[in-house]
Amino acid sequence: MSCTAGQSFDRLFPDTIIMNDGTQYRGLIIKNNAKEVVLQEKKTEITLSKAAIKRIDDTNSTMAYFADLVDSNKAPCWRMMVQDLRCNDAVKSFIQIPATTINKGYLKNVPYLSFHVNQRGEMNIYGDPNNPACVELGAYLRGARLKKFQELARSFFAGYISSRSGIATLYQLNLNSPKGNEKRLGCFIYKVMSPSEPEAHGGWWISIYNPVLLAKARVSDEEYHRITLPCHEVRTKDGLVRHDIEEKHGRFLNKSMMRWLGKIPGLRGFYRNGDDELRVVETPRSS
Repeated sequence: MSCTAGQSFDRLFPDTIIMNDGTQYRGLIIKNNAKEVVLQEKKTEITLSKAAIKRIDDTNSTMAYFADLVDSNKAPCWRMMVQDLRCNDAVKSFIQIPATTINKGYLKNVPYLSFHVNQRGEMNIYGDPNNPACVELGAYLRGARLKKFQELARSFFAGYISSRSGIATLYQLNLNSPKGNEKRLGCFIYKVMSPSEPEAHGGWWISIYNPVLLAKARVSDEEYHRITLPCHEVRTKDGLVRHDIEEKHGRFLNKSMMRWLGKIPGLRGFYRNGDDELRVVETPRSS
């Protein structure tokens, strides 16, 4: 699986809109109706009136950029994963939240981006978001709802694995072992953590990671604690994101996002509205 900045730009922003005055906008069309076009650019979302548009060139918007996912030694970049989630009907919202502090285990002191998926799910991207050291999905769920999330998580990962051996390794994992489960293939480790494990904070987790890249991404305690918050300040005991301190979360994200400047787009995620239309949530800006 591979993705470099040069290779991915054209594929991740495949659409061009040419205005009547000659201005051109490049991005990804996420809404196109009789009155307007909503275009996601690299750092924002813009709405363009159809009356002002001369031509829309979306002939390259064929999802062909996933052909880059052929290097078994690399994880997909952030942009490809977001686009995949946009197309998954099971994902209704995907919003960035503050990363919580991890004090032990293989992910200790590795900076990461954290996202709230639907009501009690989570996706975390560790290290460089354009070449992740680890991608992790988890949920604070039980019973049938957890099983449904597990199926979503495994199919999500399977979409980025190009080898038969990789797919086989993924599906050999015991998703419900009380002690967790892990298997190694090449430079990656496939890992499941059960809710009963101390590092899991009551959630179920599945991850694919490169231990060498994790070690390189690890930072000092001082730097790490500047960009993470204690778990209880972000989620309640039953896994819900705390909205009572949402303003504080916004300020924290605005400050900590400076670390990722230039590596990820200036947005916090997306959600589906009542009409099942995708809407972008932008990163809070400094006043």
